[in-house]
Amino acid sequence: MKSITVLLLIFGYISASQAAVSLTVDGLKATLKNKHVELNFNANAQIITAKVDGTSLQARGASSFYLDWNNNGQGYFHPSSIHIVEQTADRVHFYWLQKNIQKVFRIELHYIMEAGLNGVYSYAKYTNDKTYNLTLAETRTVYRFDASIMSQGTNQQRSGILPTTKELNQCTTIQDNTWKFPNGTYYTKYDYVAYLRQTNYQGVYGNGFGAFIISPSREYHGGGPLKQDLTVHQECLITNYFVSSHFGTPPTVAAPGWNHIYGPWLIYFPTGNNNAIMSSVVKQVTTEQSRWPYAFVKDDEYPRTRGQVSGKVHGQKSATVVLWSSLDEDFDKQQLGYLYSAETDSTGYYIITNVRPGTYRIAAYPTAGSGSDSLAESRVTLAAGAREHVALTLNEPKNIIWSLGQANRLSNEFKYSDQPRNYKWATLLPVNLNFTIGSSDPKQDWYYAQPPGHWSIKYQDTADGKGRILRVALAAVSRKPHLQVFVNGHRVGNIYYGNDQSVYRSAMNSGTYYSNVFNVSAAQVVSGENSVSIYMTLGQIMYDVISLQRG
Repeated sequence: MKSITVLLLIFGYISASQAAVSLTVDGLKATLKNKHVELNFNANAQIITAKVDGTSLQARGASSFYLDWNNNGQGYFHPSSIHIVEQTADRVHFYWLQKNIQKVFRIELHYIMEAGLNGVYSYAKYTNDKTYNLTLAETRTVYRFDASIMSQGTNQQRSGILPTTKELNQCTTIQDNTWKFPNGTYYTKYDYVAYLRQTNYQGVYGNGFGAFIISPSREYHGGGPLKQDLTVHQECLITNYFVSSHFGTPPTVAAPGWNHIYGPWLIYFPTGNNNAIMSSVVKQVTTEQSRWPYAFVKDDEYPRTRGQVSGKVHGQKSATVVLWSSLDEDFDKQQLGYLYSAETDSTGYYIITNVRPGTYRIAAYPTAGSGSDSLAESRVTLAAGAREHVALTLNEPKNIIWSLGQANRLSNEFKYSDQPRNYKWATLLPVNLNFTIGSSDPKQDWYYAQPPGHWSIKYQDTADGKGRILRVALAAVSRKPHLQVFVNGHRVGNIYYGNDQSVYRSAMNSGTYYSNVFNVSAAQVVSGENSVSIYMTLGQIMYDVISLQRG
């Protein structure tokens, strides 16, 4: 009996040792492993080998697990030291530190591994420790894996086979990272762009293995509720953008003393057949959301006691509510703070949970109706653990004669807008178009985007001695379009725009939003057939909603 007990104790010790997590440091090199995952990093915090259950998944001869940025040239993370935060049999938490580099942020790149988990957590803390502003056009982490093992990609909004470099070399290059295959179809890395705050996971998988980024919160990203960015693309690559100038977001300009925590996220390695892998990912998302905010982050800049903001939107009850901490930035351009958003229910009620303590701007914009210029805003200060109530009112315009689309900052009611992102859709847009209110169908006869040309809207009206208000809301503007708007031959609008890079990079619903309100005099209204003519030279635009209101 005694010998059996000893054997059981020995077996238990061996099992516990195999399940434990360990960290080995050699200068700036590190090896992190548990029962399932082994990661070997070089002195620049990039992967040398990545093994899951003994199988190597890293891409041969290519950089992976790297952190970089772009500001008039690409820069890479170059740490000068390693620091251990926690090291037990159940959890290891350490980080590399980069500091004292001219015109570059102080950056901590953290990794946390727990015993028994098929993955590793990571986050980055950026600090401007200089006496001058620092700028970032974009910054991200990138994970590249073996494309011969994992050939499929997904970002929750789209899934498919990712092409290899060898395949793309047989294609015709159209523009940056956009190719035309011999069979006439197109591929671009922008096909797998996604709305980040609608995306909890992105990854690659196949042949029994998967590699995914799971993001239980998107509070730390730049941009607003409709911020979109690259997620996965060719050659089995996962991108994790913190901020970027893609699709119209401005650069980050950080003052001295500014700091920000990006993350944490989980780099997850599920195994099994494809269905089992995807089921495991969905289940793990729920697990990570229940753990947020994570207890293993011990930093005053990452408060674990959070608050809640709720309330009602009156007037137009169908709305998006946005809460953001960078008080000097508009929410769709914000880069410096933390942002949360929620959709209202059928009664106009909203709730936003797990909010960091602080002072916030809060705004609501419509997701239905014709009030494309309607925006309600207030401020709220939230203490740790507090619950605040904020009511907002969105004015819905009355006496609408006709409306083409719904005010939601998206072009999602029009032709092709429901199709998967692809370069080809922009090649199918008509130069000239005639649309008749009452007989034409927006889903078939009005397109998600307009190229240079002339589009016309015909409608019936009656001269009644009153003016009209014409709202033309744009969901995107690409390649510096010049827009001229005429009502019955009278020019009421003449506007030049910038370039949000959206339409020609496969965006189907939005880029940078613009609300335009044009006044039409009573003398410009005629009885019988009237027309709105939109002439565009250069560029491309997307429409959110166009509406005509009796003044």
